[in-house]
Amino acid sequence: MDLLHSTWFWLIIIGAPLGTAIATLARLSQKQPPLDLPPGVAPGTYAKREQKEKDDKPRQP
Repeated sequence: MDLLHSTWFWLIIIGAPLGTAIATLARLSQKQPPLDLPPGVAPGTYAKREQKEKDDKPRQP
């Protein structure tokens, strides 16, 4: 009986960080919507880069 308890203990010890890592990566992989900036605030340079990449793609007829 002690072996069963020890086995479950180690499965939880190994599984908890693994589950946490998988959940964190799943959350980070979701694309976030753009932020609503107050009037008069310019977006960062990354927004210009993303817009340029969209403009550079050829349009399909």
